[in-house]
Amino acid sequence: MFWHIVKRELYDNMNSLRFAVTTMLLLALMVVNAVGYFGEYNARLTEYRRKVSESLDEMEGNADRLFSLVLNGPGKLRKKPSALTFCADGGEAFLSEYAEGRKGGWSYGWNRDGKGYRVEGIWYLNYPQANPSLWNIMPADTNVSWASIIALVLSFVAILFTFDAISGERERGTLQLMLSNSVSRDAILLGKFVAAFLSIAIPFLIAALINLFLLYTAGGVPLGAHEWARLGILLLITLFYIVIFVALGLLVSSRITQSSISLMVLLLIWATWVVLTPSTLGSIATGLKPAQTSAEFDQHRSKQRDNLKKEYLSDNPFEFEGPTRSYPPTKATQRWAEYVKREAELSERLNKEHLRDQINQIKFARSLARISPASIVGYAVESLAGTGFSRHLQFLDQVNRFAPQFRAFTNETDAADAESPHLFGVKEGMSDKPVRFEAIPKFQDRVSLSSDFNTAAVDVLLLILFGVVLFASAYLSFLRANILH
Repeated sequence: MFWHIVKRELYDNMNSLRFAVTTMLLLALMVVNAVGYFGEYNARLTEYRRKVSESLDEMEGNADRLFSLVLNGPGKLRKKPSALTFCADGGEAFLSEYAEGRKGGWSYGWNRDGKGYRVEGIWYLNYPQANPSLWNIMPADTNVSWASIIALVLSFVAILFTFDAISGERERGTLQLMLSNSVSRDAILLGKFVAAFLSIAIPFLIAALINLFLLYTAGGVPLGAHEWARLGILLLITLFYIVIFVALGLLVSSRITQSSISLMVLLLIWATWVVLTPSTLGSIATGLKPAQTSAEFDQHRSKQRDNLKKEYLSDNPFEFEGPTRSYPPTKATQRWAEYVKREAELSERLNKEHLRDQINQIKFARSLARISPASIVGYAVESLAGTGFSRHLQFLDQVNRFAPQFRAFTNETDAADAESPHLFGVKEGMSDKPVRFEAIPKFQDRVSLSSDFNTAAVDVLLLILFGVVLFASAYLSFLRANILH
């Protein structure tokens, strides 16, 4: 009897206007998505490789002597674009595409006792913002992506297929007739659930395959084993998401006797839970946990630098003797080397603290926004597509692990030169020999499926939990429903 109900419901759904509209809508959106991303990945990848090549050329030019590397650092460290950006853009325009080993940006040049001296700030890690709205936690994303189609369209379609699944049968009197023929309530609810689920999943999977076919044949996206694995998991997540709203529709339809009222209630829930909640909670979270503004950060950094300067250089650095290349090193050379090194460490530490505050603000906002399954599925799709905030955090983690490797290389290279005074930070205290470019560590941005899946795992579990709770609620509600009223 269960399969009979599934077949009957599926047949009715597929012959309905809403199924035809759903199929055409999903096909149209997926075609628009494919056309919109034709050639974009190849263009971004070409630009990425060009910029990486420029950074390497600049690094090779600084290899003429060790201090040039210490002064200028590794340069801009680029984030590799994702091939699956069409699945979820993730607000990439609001996230910087690089971090940089930035030159200190300050220098002192003076004469004392007929001698000329010059001291410059050495490199430290900097995390530039793409634009002033970088940390806008809910950027306005107008691209038609898989994430937006899944979060908004599929949830809305699930409501259309389920708002009258129980209440409509009750209004027509067919529900009472079925139950009088020894059909169990379990079979009715499960049959309607499976039929509604298939009526939504089948058009989406067809539209998704057409989308991938268009992108692949146009040469816009390389779909290897790595990408197919991500897409497979992404499609499973989509199915979990459909389950949530099918169960929600059955729950409301079993509690309300009139289909029109059931539809109104479901639309209100959808507008609140899917559309308004993510952006509203994001805005609230920004106010509850404000991050330090750029002006406040600049003021704090300036104060810390002034304190360090007074500790080493009093109020006038030009009254001190500058660094000289002598062995053993003079006290002035040691003082300047220590000051330059500590100033770079201070700048990098302050940058990391400011970045951590901003990241914590975003994490807090995203935690609140997870009340909505639309936010959850969006974050999961971003993680698996290799875009958005989670991907940016992985990139920053690689940058922070690379920086000590680069510094260790310069330290070891200086230590290997017996003629060097071994005072890191000033030109006079370091090796003046050229460095072999091939030996210099190069930054490589790597993307890991296991890391991305681990990042998405919490969101996947939350989707499953939502689905189980709502389905159990619908099941219990239908078991207890009074069919006569």
